[in-house]
This record gives sequence, structure tokens and C-alpha cells, in this order.
Amino acid sequence: MKKIYPYTLAIATSAMLLTACGDQEDTDNNSANGEPDETVEETEDADDSESDAGGSEKTVTDGYGNEVTVPASPERIIAPYLEDPLLTIGLEPIVQWSVNNGASVQDYLADELGDLPYIDYQLPLESVMEADPDFVVVPDEGTLGSGDYNQYSQMAPTYVMDSETSADWRATLLEMGSLFDRDEEAETALEEYDAYVEEVKQELNDTVGDDKVAVVWLINGSYFVVAPNIASGAVLFDDLELEPANAIAELPEDPDHWNELSLEAFANLDAEYLFLVNGDEDSVDSLMTEDVWSTIPAVENDQVIEIADDSSWLYNGYQANRQTIEEVHEQMISE
Repeated sequence: MKKIYPYTLAIATSAMLLTACGDQEDTDNNSANGEPDETVEETEDADDSESDAGGSEKTVTDGYGNEVTVPASPERIIAPYLEDPLLTIGLEPIVQWSVNNGASVQDYLADELGDLPYIDYQLPLESVMEADPDFVVVPDEGTLGSGDYNQYSQMAPTYVMDSETSADWRATLLEMGSLFDRDEEAETALEEYDAYVEEVKQELNDTVGDDKVAVVWLINGSYFVVAPNIASGAVLFDDLELEPANAIAELPEDPDHWNELSLEAFANLDAEYLFLVNGDEDSVDSLMTEDVWSTIPAVENDQVIEIADDSSWLYNGYQANRQTIEEVHEQMISE
């Protein structure tokens, strides 16, 4: 399995949208069941008073062996690319992850994050200092892209997750719950998610059955699919157990997680439902003039569903996955 950082798929897509580059980036966002990282161990209780975050000051060991003191009531949290699990357990950050000073953000969280200031994905030291956090938690050491750990930890207690944990949204959520003494909120969210998945999966089985499904991203005139174990791929083909079309089912066992389709492969697509995630309207217009377009079963059956490129489909996490499932339900069942 490739060891990569969990936010690189979003960065890669942002780069293609913003600069028309076709460079591929990998990510490893599995949606398998996970447990909190064993390194989240309380080693000292410094204060028994209950905090707004639900616990007391404590010292824990992070995923890279650093001893970190978690404040009793952190009120100014920086959690780049961890906003989804942070919001899920009922806490809010003071800044939000972005690429190119807000040119690309996690739009699916716009209702929750609102007008929060942006912080670059490389976490510039100056920006962290200006934000004046009382606690920083990051998904892996790659997030600390503008300095070493000591430089960040001198500004605020800094907790670095193990990359294997942050690659699994369930394990990430449980670890965030443990870190902020909100285990119950994290576990409840997972229970609610699993119950919702089962409900929608049954409805899809009754409505869609074994019809094949594909999700194709249109970016700068090129066609891409993500592997079936990350982001929306994991939601549709793992959680909801929809039948993947040939372009997805025939990917290698350990594929690149961002896979370009040739025009020939697109022409042979056997999807009876086709989700098109639009990077730009020109790509859509161009695609629909191609002769191969009319050969796809989903086109013949009028089962092509367009998804905005600022949707949750690029991401994973409780919030992202729930929104993706809601959209699948609306488009495939409610319509």
C-alpha cells in the first residue's frame, strides 16, 4: 500500500483546476473500520476540572512519539484538513484549510466554517503565529510543511497523528474524540452513519440492483476515476456496495488513487448510472459532442447525473460521506 498523506488528492485536484496541470497525486483515504491510534495515551492528569471540550488537561503521546499537553478547555484550535471530524464531535476551528489562499477550500463544509480565515495547507509558521492557537492537531507530519515540529510546538501544543490513522476517516474520528474527551460523540456519529448506510443501501438494492455505476471527473478536458477505496469511491462501492463499472472494477489491486481514462476506455464504459463531476463546463460540452458519448448505457437510459466539483465527493469523513450518500439517495432513489 502506498504511504501518502490524506489530503494530497484534494491538493492534486485543486492544482489541475487552478493551473490546468495534469499531474497525478496519490492519497490513501480508506473507509475501513478503525480504532483510535494506540499512541493516544493519557500519561498525566494535570487538572480534574471539566472543560468546554469535555475533559481535563492531560498529557498524551502523539503518533510520532511526542508528549503533548492537551489544554483543559482548548478554545483556539487549528486542525487543518481535520475540520470534518472536529465539527463532528462538536468543536470548531479558528481557521480553515485551503490551497492558494482560499482558491480551493473544503466547500462542502461552507455552512459550518463560514467566513473563517484561511490557512495554507503547508501551515506557514507566520500564519500559525498570527492565529494564536492554544492547540494544534494535524493529520500527519507532512502537514508541518513550513518548519520542524519544535517550531510549531513552541507556539502551541502540537499533536501529530500517525499517517495510518489519518488515512482512515473512522480511526481519525475516534482518535479526535479520544483526544478531546469526546469519545461518546465520535462513537455516536459512527453508529448513526452505519445505520444510515444500511438504510440507503437497502433502498438502492431495491431500486438500482446490480446496475453498474461509475463516477467520472472531468478536469481540463481529461477524464478521471478515483479508486474504489477512497473518497466517493469508498462511499459508493464499499459502504453502499453499488456495482462498479468496468473502468473501476478493472483497476489493479493496488491502483493509483487518481486514474486517467483514455477516450477508448471511456467509450467502452458499461455504466448504467454515470455520475459526472464537473471541473469545467467546457469539458462537459466537449464530451457530449464525442461520438463515444452516445454509446454509454447511462446516456442511452438518461441516467447521467451531474455533480458540482465543489461537492463533498472529493473528500472523506463523517460530514463528507454523509453528504455524498444524501446526494446519491436524492439522485438515484428520490428522483
